[in-house]
Amino acid sequence: MKTRLAVVAALLAVLLVGKLWGGSGSRELDRALQAAALRGDLLEAHAALLSARLSLCNADVGDVGQRLDDARVLVGRAGARLGDAGVNDDLLRLNLAGFGAGIDEARQLAVRLSQGADRAAGVQGPVLPARIREKP
Repeated sequence: MKTRLAVVAALLAVLLVGKLWGGSGSRELDRALQAAALRGDLLEAHAALLSARLSLCNADVGDVGQRLDDARVLVGRAGARLGDAGVNDDLLRLNLAGFGAGIDEARQLAVRLSQGADRAAGVQGPVLPARIREKP
């Protein structure tokens, strides 16, 4: 009987130690998962910002606005995760702040492009004078 009681006590002690040991690592794992999700949102925002800049180069102003809105949503979600997670990573905070400036810059470029296109559309005839020469 004493042997069985000693085995049960040893098993309970092992289970308790395992629970405590596993519990200490789960907090670190949760923080790492939250930081990874935050970095994933930042990468998606970066991809949306690059896509908006590509659309800007292609003079697709409508697509630029949609891409910038997508990027702003992703940056907002990343900011919310940063606040909720309590992640103290200064690099992530700087990246998050930098995205807002990049989105604003791309939006200003899109507005300038749109205004330039509107002015060019209002001009009658070709924008630059064209000379047609016949070969002698």
